Amino acid sequence: MLFNAFPRDHSRRAARFEGDSETEMPGLPRLLAGMALAAAAVLPMVPVSPASAAPLPCRPRSGPKLAGRDLTRAALPADLSCADLRGATLDGLYVRVPLAGADLRGASLKGTHLGNAQMAGVRLGKADLSEAELYYADLRGADLRGATMDDSLPYGAHLEGANLSGATLTRAKAYSAQFDDAKLVGTDLTDADVYGADLRRADLTRVKAPKARLYGATLIKAVFRRADLRDAQLYQSVMDGADFRGADLGGADLRDVRGARLAGSTGVPKALPAPGAACEPGEGQHYAGWDLTTVTDFPGDLSCADLTGAKLDGLNLGSVKLNRAILRDVSAAGTTFRSLKGADLTGAHLRRAVLGSADLTGANLTRADLSEAELSSSTLTGATLTGADLRGAEMTSVTADQADFTAARMDRAQLGSGRLRDAVFRKATLTDASLRSAELRGATFQDAEVTGLEVDYAEDADLSGSTSRLGAGWIVFFGIAGLVVFWIVLGLVVRGTRRRKAVRKQAAETAVRFADARHVQEENVTRLGEEIDGAADRTGEIDWNAALDAYDAAKEALATAHDMSDLQDVETIVARGRKALGRRR
Repeated sequence: MLFNAFPRDHSRRAARFEGDSETEMPGLPRLLAGMALAAAAVLPMVPVSPASAAPLPCRPRSGPKLAGRDLTRAALPADLSCADLRGATLDGLYVRVPLAGADLRGASLKGTHLGNAQMAGVRLGKADLSEAELYYADLRGADLRGATMDDSLPYGAHLEGANLSGATLTRAKAYSAQFDDAKLVGTDLTDADVYGADLRRADLTRVKAPKARLYGATLIKAVFRRADLRDAQLYQSVMDGADFRGADLGGADLRDVRGARLAGSTGVPKALPAPGAACEPGEGQHYAGWDLTTVTDFPGDLSCADLTGAKLDGLNLGSVKLNRAILRDVSAAGTTFRSLKGADLTGAHLRRAVLGSADLTGANLTRADLSEAELSSSTLTGATLTGADLRGAEMTSVTADQADFTAARMDRAQLGSGRLRDAVFRKATLTDASLRSAELRGATFQDAEVTGLEVDYAEDADLSGSTSRLGAGWIVFFGIAGLVVFWIVLGLVVRGTRRRKAVRKQAAETAVRFADARHVQEENVTRLGEEIDGAADRTGEIDWNAALDAYDAAKEALATAHDMSDLQDVETIVARGRKALGRRR
């Protein structure tokens, strides 16, 4: 017979391929990656016709009719080209006959040996090919939509122009396979080995490939729109013209890739190709407006990246290069930075940021909030800090030659032992700041506020043109003293006012009592006169002279009376007159 088919022992399935992992064959990935790179460099120069299957030798389903049959122990025909094998069972078989154009939709081929099989144009929609051996098989133009290929071995297989949309290839070993022009829309490649494969012009829209190994692959003009590539290994791949719009590259490794254009992608890769030494700001990755506070593994180099308005609070970016990056208006409170050479940090919120020993040479920190930031031993040579808020900043031993601190707020900033040659402090506020032992040769302080500024042992300190107000301590002292005096004077005024009010009240009450008493005495004097006029005995027995003298004296005393004692005298005189009327001579 020309054909042999027999069941296989699954316990011994692909034992010779167990060493194919990267850990057990460390040289193979590097070799394949190198070969892929070399091929990518050469192949674009060679005209390539679109990949497609060869013309079928027969009409579909014109071959043997074996649909729904269990063929695991059957003797099969020598040629299954264009056979009708829909729903058939071929689990564990060695199949060494042509299957070109066969219809195997819904068939079960679990663990089936199909290495080097001729299967061009085969229809395997929704077939079960889990654990199947498909190495170097010819599957050009095959229909594998919805097929299950978990743990399968299609390495080195020809899948040019094949349709694997919706298929699952989790943990599949498809390294060095040919996927030119293939469709893998929504395909599941989770944890699959696809390194060194050729996927040029392949459509991988919405592909699920977290933790997949695609390093050293050829991805020229491949489409990865909305793909899940989290934690995928893509290093050393060739990506010229690839489309990553909407793809999630969070944690992906893209070291040394070629031709990567990741515009429109999401997620932050853990490794990116190093930007060119002469990259321009904004040419790198675009993370403008992103909240990156949950990212735990950043690429080592984000030079020239655009992070305008990004949220970076509390992150440790000490190992990330951000040279010439755009960080305008970022929120980075308490964030650690080290490499920001030439970065644009205009308006950045860096309160309490950790920038000790950071390189900020030529950085633009205009209007940045660096209050209470840690900048000890940092390099700010040529940096622009116009209008920056550096209140309470720790800047001991900083190097800031030619730095521009114009109009900066530097109250309580500590710049002791710093080197600030030719630095500009025009209109800066340095109240209670310290430049103790600093090098200030050529530094300018025109119109700067230097109240309480410490310049002990400073070298070449020239504060000419600066202004100084009364020290804060004296202001507080005189303020307290003024308050004490004010309260004393206020107390005296209040007490005097109260005393005057009491006197006026007492005077008013005395006047009332005096008026009442005067009225009483007026009536007494009047009655005395009436008593004198009405006396019956006018001849000799009354002491008229004494009575009349008393009456006259009482009237005179009443007319001149000014107080109660004067009125008391009037009452005494009236009493003396009445006594005279009753006395006999």
